Amino acid sequence: MHTTRLNRNRVACAVVACLLAYGVARLLVAGIAAGSATTDRVHLGQMIALFGLPVMMVVGFGAWKGHAGLLMVGACGGLAASLILFAA
Repeated sequence: MHTTRLNRNRVACAVVACLLAYGVARLLVAGIAAGSATTDRVHLGQMIALFGLPVMMVVGFGAWKGHAGLLMVGACGGLAASLILFAA
């Protein structure tokens, strides 16, 4: 019974980590490309997001104590969102 609940929690945490990391990557691309819509900045944002996406998924799923990984990825999302606000 306890093992089943632990497995469900792990699957739920993995799904949340993937969705949160994807959202952060999208915000990162939008934040870097904001202000100037040149293709160079868009490509730079896409490269950084492509590198950061698997890293954020591993960090979000890997840090278990108090869901610290999910909190770190969420904080990265806040920083990425602030790029959009301060680029204008």
